Order: sequence, then C-alpha cells, then structure tokens
Amino acid sequence: MKKTLVSGSKPIFQKTEVPCLYRYSSNGVYYALFKHEGKQKRLSLQTTDKPMAKRLLGDRQREMGRVDASQGKLTLASLAERYLTTIQGQGGKHCRAENTSSGAC
Repeated sequence: MKKTLVSGSKPIFQKTEVPCLYRYSSNGVYYALFKHEGKQKRLSLQTTDKPMAKRLLGDRQREMGRVDASQGKLTLASLAERYLTTIQGQGGKHCRAENTSSGAC
C-alpha cells in the first residue's frame, strides 16, 4: 500500500481497510478520523506501525464513547450541588460528624 509522492503533488490522507483509520502520505503517520458533535476530527496516532495504529484507534474510540459532551460546560459549583444531592440520605463513611454540619447528610 506504500505510495511514493510525485514531486509537486499534494500530500493526502490514504484510506486503509480499517474503518476510521487513515495514513498521511507524506510521512506515513496514521490518523484516526472521527465525527464528533457534527464536526470531523482528525487525531494523530503518532505511529507509522499499522498494528499499533489499529490498537490505538480502538483505545481512542473507547475514550470518545465515554466522554459526555453535553457536560462540557458544567461548573464546579453545579457539580458539587449534584454530588451533595446524590449522597444525601445515603449514610456511610462520608457522613461523619464533621460533614453533618454542612448539611451534606
């Protein structure tokens, strides 16, 4: 699949047989292409080794699946409020005497 660049031609992203995995023709580095929030994202996997690129692609796809983009603008204050609401009435180790004065438990 190696292609040499003809002088004067523009480097391109070459498709591989692996979905979302592309190889940049000028340097041979593999990239993951994702669609996130309606925009295409291109992430360098920083390797020219295809098996390693496939493993890294799987890792990045799992990471992207765990991120909740709707929570991107969440402030610390609202997160703390959500936490206190969640633990209220649960009892347990976090409800010691020093914590009860704050109204957390």
